[in-house]
Amino acid sequence: SLGCFQEVSGLGIQINVTDLVEGGVNHMTHKLVGNASYPNITLKRGLIGHEFYDWINNVRYGKVQRKTIRITILGEDNAKLSYEISRALPVNWSGPALNVMQDAIATESLELAHEGLSLVK
Repeated sequence: SLGCFQEVSGLGIQINVTDLVEGGVNHMTHKLVGNASYPNITLKRGLIGHEFYDWINNVRYGKVQRKTIRITILGEDNAKLSYEISRALPVNWSGPALNVMQDAIATESLELAHEGLSLVK
């Protein structure tokens, strides 16, 4: 488990479409369905450990470990909505901004590239 997060962004699916213009057909353009693509997902939380850093550091040194990640949103009455992220791979880690003049919580973020998003029912 990677823990709880204060912010998750980038959940989405985009279907790539190619235009096909047919000679003599001037009133429309055919749309051919292509591959799906997925934006990177960013997880942000208070700094509570070093799991994020360790994971991306291992990738940096050639020990690539892809993971299946489940993101669960808890709603009213403990209702749950979950997404499963396939073959996630860390591509960016940002550590806390340190400023002794501010009374803020140290946070970290991890950006993940992945190969699929599905709604868990």
